[in-house]
Amino acid sequence: MIDVANRQVRETRPLGASVRWLSNEQTYWDGARIWTYDFPNDQVQAIAIEPRQVAVTKTIGGLGKGPGHSLVVLPDKKKAAVNVAGDNLIAFLDLEHGSVDSTLQTGAFP
Repeated sequence: MIDVANRQVRETRPLGASVRWLSNEQTYWDGARIWTYDFPNDQVQAIAIEPRQVAVTKTIGGLGKGPGHSLVVLPDKKKAAVNVAGDNLIAFLDLEHGSVDSTLQTGAFP
């Protein structure tokens, strides 16, 4: 937890996930949750973090072999795309239903 006005860390809490990247150049906010990815045991999963609880409140697992490098919430805020580098694909996610809409095979290590 950060006190933005004073630019100080107020508190830390474990999430049970490793958040590797949130970019100011990518959309990760769907209006209620922060979406990012994790890859425990080398398996990519999308995770939603509820900022008031500072807790993972939704997981979309089984996306494929890691690593992952980026998850972007799409403009409609209901879908997202995440790269699954170990399986050379991009997974398109339905955030509301917590499912994979489709996948797109790419070249090596997207």
